[in-house]
Amino acid sequence: MLTDSHEAWAGEATGRGSAAPMPGRAGAGPERAGGTSRIVVADDGVELYVMVDGPAGAETTIVFCHGLSSCLDCWENQRTAFAGKARVVTYDQRGHNRSGRGVAGSATIAQLGRDLHRILDEVVPAGPVVLVGHSMGGMTIMALAQAHPELFGRRITGVALLATSAGGLDGVTLGLPAYGARLLRPLVPALLRLLGDDPPRPGRHAVDEIVHLLVRRYSFTSQAPSDVREAAVRLICSAPAQVFRDFYPALMAYDGFAALAALREIPTLILAGGDDLVTPAGHSEAIARALPSARLVVLPETGHNLMLERPLSVNAALGRLLRLVARPEPALRELSAVC
Repeated sequence: MLTDSHEAWAGEATGRGSAAPMPGRAGAGPERAGGTSRIVVADDGVELYVMVDGPAGAETTIVFCHGLSSCLDCWENQRTAFAGKARVVTYDQRGHNRSGRGVAGSATIAQLGRDLHRILDEVVPAGPVVLVGHSMGGMTIMALAQAHPELFGRRITGVALLATSAGGLDGVTLGLPAYGARLLRPLVPALLRLLGDDPPRPGRHAVDEIVHLLVRRYSFTSQAPSDVREAAVRLICSAPAQVFRDFYPALMAYDGFAALAALREIPTLILAGGDDLVTPAGHSEAIARALPSARLVVLPETGHNLMLERPLSVNAALGRLLRLVARPEPALRELSAVC
């Protein structure tokens, strides 16, 4: 396992710039500048909204998987950085933004893995693929690895796991003292039942306000410009309120450590925010211990949404991963030599 506790990966200078102002929620139209949208139908009939950018003839395709209560627009800084070098695929996870929600019981990590598999089949039928997942998006990649380990090394030639966990999220305290977290945990189911009520029940407005305050509190830890912070809050809060209620039980119960075996023979980047209270860096460290040749990078003074808070650092690390993927055998020897 290789580790870096600074922003540069493998000595690349990146600077500490925050994100460029993020756009508000994108419209649901069929096109955007430089990209094309399409609908992919999941195995249970749910329509998944997918955007494709970059040169059609690019050798490598990067597929970005966003986390809970977000949308494909959270990758805007990465899309603009890499669309000139690779084919870039982003999509809204089921239940989020322009994708369908699905029936009760379909909000599972395993289903997200099947959704990703369908997108790969229909949008990226050939050529090497690099998967990048943030938070629940990282779990989506693990679910794909659990169901289809044969793809990793053959089709999928690199993976980046950002601020994610392979299990144990039910023990996260969100920065509260242990006793405070124990007191709060039994109240979560009641709060979740208020989310997504139609019509809203009494108390729903107060819960919505709490959700917005939590997003502001836990998205960033550095002094990002206020316009960046507020744009990110709008983006994160664009997902329907009930999506958090739908996926929360699956996130708390998830255990993906067995799936990590499929990633052991391919270049893997693990990125964590040093001050992430939603998915603390210890979760990334646990993944790194299971992947001896992976590269762990912990960005100091960085919270959960590191691709928004530290886009230069994230892009530099992803760029390094792409170069390793382009020469996989020397890359693995390089990684192994210094472990």
